[in-house]
Amino acid sequence: MYETLIWEETFPGCSLNEHNWNRRVGNWQLSSDGQPVVPGWGNREQQYYTPHNLEVSDGTLKIIARQEDAPEQFGIRCPYTSARIDTHGKFSFQYGRVVFRARCSVGNGLWPAVWMLPEDSVYGPWAASGEIDIYEAKGRLSQSVFGTIHFGGVCPQNTHTENQAQLPDGQGIDQFHIYELIWEPDSISWLIDGVPYAKVNQWDSIDQRIKYPAPFDQPFYLLVNLAIGGSFDLESAQNITPQFPAIFEIDYIRVYQ
Repeated sequence: MYETLIWEETFPGCSLNEHNWNRRVGNWQLSSDGQPVVPGWGNREQQYYTPHNLEVSDGTLKIIARQEDAPEQFGIRCPYTSARIDTHGKFSFQYGRVVFRARCSVGNGLWPAVWMLPEDSVYGPWAASGEIDIYEAKGRLSQSVFGTIHFGGVCPQNTHTENQAQLPDGQGIDQFHIYELIWEPDSISWLIDGVPYAKVNQWDSIDQRIKYPAPFDQPFYLLVNLAIGGSFDLESAQNITPQFPAIFEIDYIRVYQ
C-alpha cells in the first residue's frame, strides 16, 4: 500500500528548492493580514526563524540553531535563531506514506519536528482542523521519539493523542534513523527504521459537526523546524543547555500514495 512516489525532496545542490518550500521568519504567529497574534509560535518557543539558519550541502538540509540575539520583532528580541520551512501552497496531499531520514543534536531545550497542518483548515482554526506530528523529539531525552495527533475543537477545546517510542540502547536521535508515517482514511501509524511503534484509529471531536474520520480527511502540507524551548518540554524550557550551534539534519523526505 502507498508505493507510488508522488513527491520527494533529496536536497541536491547548495540552496533550498524554492519551488518546494516556503521559509518562515520571526517568532510570532501572525494573522492573515500580517498582524501579531501571539509570540513563541503559540508554544512559548524562544527562537527567531531566519533564512540564514538553513544550509543545503552534501545532499542534506541542515537547520542550524544558534545562541545569538535575534532581530527585534513587535518589541521582543529572542536569544536564539533557527529555521522553519513548509510546503503550504506548494504541495499538500490526502492519505499516503511519508518517509524521511534524519538526525538531530541533543541537549536540553532542543525541539526538532517534522509535522503536518491542513492546507485549508476546512473545519476551523487550530486544532479543529487537526495537526499530525510525524516526528518530534526532546533534546534532553536522546532515545525518545514522539508521534502525535491534535484534534477535538478550536483551542482551548482541543485535545491530542501522543505516542512515544524508545530507540534501542546506543542509538539516539543524534544518529540517522528512518521515520515513517502511514496515513489511511481510518487510521494513522508511526514507524522507526521500518518497525511500527504506534497506531491510532479513533479520534472524536468535541464539535459535533466534525464527525470521524474528520478532521483527518482533507489535504495536509509538510513542515520542518528546529525550535528552542517551548511548551513541548517544560522541564527544559528554563534550562536550555545544548552545545550551539545545534543541527537538525534531513537526508530526504518522500511521500507515496
